[in-house]
This record gives sequence, structure tokens and C-alpha cells, in this order.
Amino acid sequence: MPRRDVYIRSILGIVLGLSTQVACAPGQRSGSTGQIQPLRPLLTMMSLVNGRGAEFERNHLTPYVDQLGYRFQYLPAFQSDNRVDSYRQLFRERSLQPDLLELDIIWPAIFADHLVDLKPYLGQDVHSFPAEILQAFTINGRLVAVPVFMDTGLLYYRSDLLKKYGFAKPPETWDELEHMAKVIQRRERQAGQKEFWGFVWPGSPSEGLTCNAFEWLSSQAGEHILESDHTIRVYNRRTRQALERAASWVGTITPPGVIDYDEDDSWNVWAAGHAAFIRGWAYAYNRAASSKSLQGRFGITRVPGGINGQVRALGGNGVAVSRYSEHRAEAVMTLRYLVSASLQAERAQQVGSVPTRWPLQNRPDVMANTPFHGSMARQVMTGVVARPSSLAGSSYDRVSRAYFEAVHSVLTHQSAPDNALLALEKELVNITGFRAVREE
Repeated sequence: MPRRDVYIRSILGIVLGLSTQVACAPGQRSGSTGQIQPLRPLLTMMSLVNGRGAEFERNHLTPYVDQLGYRFQYLPAFQSDNRVDSYRQLFRERSLQPDLLELDIIWPAIFADHLVDLKPYLGQDVHSFPAEILQAFTINGRLVAVPVFMDTGLLYYRSDLLKKYGFAKPPETWDELEHMAKVIQRRERQAGQKEFWGFVWPGSPSEGLTCNAFEWLSSQAGEHILESDHTIRVYNRRTRQALERAASWVGTITPPGVIDYDEDDSWNVWAAGHAAFIRGWAYAYNRAASSKSLQGRFGITRVPGGINGQVRALGGNGVAVSRYSEHRAEAVMTLRYLVSASLQAERAQQVGSVPTRWPLQNRPDVMANTPFHGSMARQVMTGVVARPSSLAGSSYDRVSRAYFEAVHSVLTHQSAPDNALLALEKELVNITGFRAVREE
């Protein structure tokens, strides 16, 4: 059986097993009286996070749900890329569980029909969240998930090496990045590090590459894959130049194997001291800060830009309530607790998650354990641009696949930029029905 099917069956087995448990277990014996007590109803949440984030959610939600008179079952993240498929199948089954589920910021349009509109439950509290983030979770006027933490692209760099080779500040443009990467790479190799590279990033054909290419092309050409006026503007001179630039990095300042790197692969190269720069995510900040080999030797800054400015892809998670939940009121109460200002502040301080409430983003005490302090203070939303998941609707996964496969074909020299962009334009038109606009 294919690994993908095994994963989905395991998810369904767990969730449907919980539903059976609720239906079949008549009660529990009281230790004091010996009498059978009614079994309290079960509230479940399927999460996308793991590690410290999962521990934080479980430790706080379990006692909260207990106060509501419910048992709580927390289903943490599985290490798989097939969560979309598992959610789809659970919704096809109209499963009563999970009651709550976390969504990647690019998924709301895919599952909107199966989720509760949360706007009526938030009232004026909705204004505590930046509009750019809320828009990603709003489908046809319905707020189908509330952002619990955000993420965004960042450039991590070896501050000790910049100082060593006379660079007073990190790069702000792709031209500056290329220059610094070449100088540091050459000098480090001369000093004996023969496998040292200037710049690493995830280049495998995946959503990670969509994010990277989105930043390259948007900062240079202002191209957003799909435009808000329902046009497609991927074919133009600046887009071609941005792709040519990225392809030129492979094998020069970037390892040839980058075309197969995922997020962890690129991080491992950089964290091991084999690269000067890495395009990473905000969530990785504590991973770097807690590394003994990196402490005092790294810095963070915004992703470099081109003539259209510096652009950073928006990421993060929201939490939603299933339309098929039999405990909607309790699920909504739990959701509101999870996204509350007090819990987001505590999560930022303990775990380093970036809060989604803008008043918290401006508090130094809350942000001190996130990347957005010091020189990066109050820059949480600066240059942040969302991928066009809302515009693409349920077709976003097809749109993204077309995009990263076209970019990958250029990086691997299987296609010339012109040919790849023309083919991408045609495929995006077929997927979305949007109108293609070509600019020179």
C-alpha cells in the first residue's frame, strides 16, 4: 500500500476510533461511591504543530476543556505532507471528530465549505488581527479560521563572518547578497573550508520552492502568481531575469544539490557552519538561538529584494471549527481561548511563536523571544505578502504545483525561462480561467 494511503488510513483510524469510543463507552466508575458515572463528552483537536508548540497547546487546552466539563483529546502533528488529503477524507466522511483543527494559511479555501463562520463569534475582537492575515482566512466573506500564530520568510546570516570580511550590515538586495556570498565563500574556501557555500535555500519541487520563488519574482517584477484583478502576469522581462538569477546561483554560491533540498536539508547545511546565508522562516529562530554552535554568531534580517522592494511570504496557522462537530459552542470557546491575547503572549514568551494580534506585536516584552526584537522590532508585517491561496480557492494546490514545477525546471536547466514561463502561463489560465497579460 502506498505510504500516502497508509498515512490517511492511520489518521482515519485514530479519529473514527475516538468517535466509536464516545458512542460505545457508557460511563466511568466513581472511586468514592463505586457508582457508574456518565462519561463526559469528548472534545478533540487536530494540530499541525509539534515539539514545544504541541506541548504548549496540550498543556493549556487540557485543563481549560476540563473546566468546560469535557474530556480533551489532542492529536498532534504527523510527520507527513499528506495532511490535506487526510482532512479531505475526514470531511467526506462527515466525521464528528475532530471538533477543532489547525489549518495552514494556504488551506482555508480548500476546506471552507466544511468550516464554521467564526466572524459572528469574535465581534469587535476581530480588529485585533492585521487585515493581511485575516484576509487569508476569509473566504467569500466568511472567517473560516482564526490565526493563532504567524510565520514569515527571513534571511539568517553568520554575523561573525560578515564582520570578519568587512561587511557592516546584512544585504538588503539580491545584488548585495550575491556579492557578499561570493566573497565569504571564496575566502572561507581559501581558509580550508572546501565545502563552504554562500547561500542555501530549499529548492526541491514543493511549497517551499513556491515561497522562495514568490519572493524572488515579486521583489523583482511585482508578480504574485495570480493578481487581484483576475489576471496572470508571470511572463515579462523582469520575471525572466529573476529566474535566470536564481538558476545562476546553483553550483556557484549555492550547492548543486539544492534542487533536492527541503527546509531541513538547507537548515542542516547552514547550522553546521557550511554556509553564510540561508532563507529560513521565523519559526526557526529559537532553533538557532538555542544552538551552542550558533549562539552569538548569527543574525536575522528581512529577505533581500529587487527593484520592487523587499518581499516576504506570509505563513502561519489558524484554528477552525468543523461544521460536523456536535460540540460547536464548546469548540468555539476553546478556539477563542487558544487565540486570546493572554495565551498568545504567553506562547510567544515561552515558545517563540509570533503572535497574530497587532497590539502584542508592538510589545517588546512579548516579542523578546521571537525574531522581531532589536533591529527587527515592529517589523513583523513589513513587506509581508500572502500567496494567492484565496484567489485560487480550492485550486491553490494545483496553482502552486504548476508554479514550483516551472521554477524547478529552470533551476535544473530542463527548461529555458522563456519556455517555462509560457507553459506556466498557459497552465494557470487553464486552472483558474484568469486572463493572461504579458508585459515587457
